[in-house]
Amino acid sequence: MIIVAIRAVILYSVLLVSMRIMGKGELGELQPFDLVVSLVLAELAVMPMEDLGAPLVHGFMAIAVVMFLQCLISYITLKNNKARKIICGTPTVLFDHGRFNTKDMNKLRINVSDVLGQMRLKGYCNVDDIDYLIMETNGEMSIIAPQDQPGKRCKRIPIAVILDGKILHGNLEKFKISENMLQKELKKNNMKTKQVLYGFVDEEDKFIFYKR
Repeated sequence: MIIVAIRAVILYSVLLVSMRIMGKGELGELQPFDLVVSLVLAELAVMPMEDLGAPLVHGFMAIAVVMFLQCLISYITLKNNKARKIICGTPTVLFDHGRFNTKDMNKLRINVSDVLGQMRLKGYCNVDDIDYLIMETNGEMSIIAPQDQPGKRCKRIPIAVILDGKILHGNLEKFKISENMLQKELKKNNMKTKQVLYGFVDEEDKFIFYKR
């Protein structure tokens, strides 16, 4: 019994350190691949606890490999927008100014009742009270609603044009934004693309840039 307890304490400590090394993101709202990794780590820790004949070093090695792969994937998604889109997905607008996006709702297997339920959980009873309802990549639904002034509506979600120093050509094409105009706005602000952490076009068609 004492041996089991000692092994459990050791593996628990290793698992806790591994989760901390992988970052705070693993401890909050999980992306799909983060959840899978967390479940795998838990299973790898349990196996040496149950099988006293299995060397602890085998459990340590398996946990270390999974931890390394997770850190590698996190780094890749941090630096590469295409990889982030493939691994994490992209946010989906489910409700836009009085219109339900039934096409994407069907893809996500979400019905109107689910959307209305999320609205109620966030304190909204009427769809007329909100502008957008968005399914985030971690499975949570977020709501954009006018709050500053009664009756004021959010005309459009901000359009991201630069992320981590890279131009989002897909958004430029989708929303018919001229790259020449983007470059002119950058020049006007004495900035280069690589210097921009996040750049977007607001609902008034104004370019806004946040420097690294």
